[in-house]
Amino acid sequence: MHDVIQMLKTKDLKATPQRISVLKELGQKKHPTMDDLYEALRRENPSMSLATVYKNIATLKEKGVVIEVNVADGKMRYDIYSKPHIHIVCQGCGAIEDVDCDANLLQYQNCLEENQNVKIERMDIIASVTSCPMCSKKS
Repeated sequence: MHDVIQMLKTKDLKATPQRISVLKELGQKKHPTMDDLYEALRRENPSMSLATVYKNIATLKEKGVVIEVNVADGKMRYDIYSKPHIHIVCQGCGAIEDVDCDANLLQYQNCLEENQNVKIERMDIIASVTSCPMCSKKS
């Protein structure tokens, strides 16, 4: 929980109970949809409204703490952006896996910044696959 509070402080955000709950749930690396996130949070705090979850996600996205992962089913998934990483999204079963970013990707980012004369705040990379190890476990 200390990491979550520190993450909020570095982005000049108050560590409200709602934000802490949202980040703790996202920290489980399940990449939930908004509905999944809301249901999980309501189990912990029945008085939390869907509007509160949307508002907190919007604030966390705006500050770069949370990112959206766009998958084929059209339902946005959410994840904490604690460090650069790639999302491998399976088109077969919908599984999402985080893969750490290596030095080559950071070199590519530097190259893009130089060639395009821009400062990249964050690279959101999604690699789509047609099947994955999770697919074979489900069959």
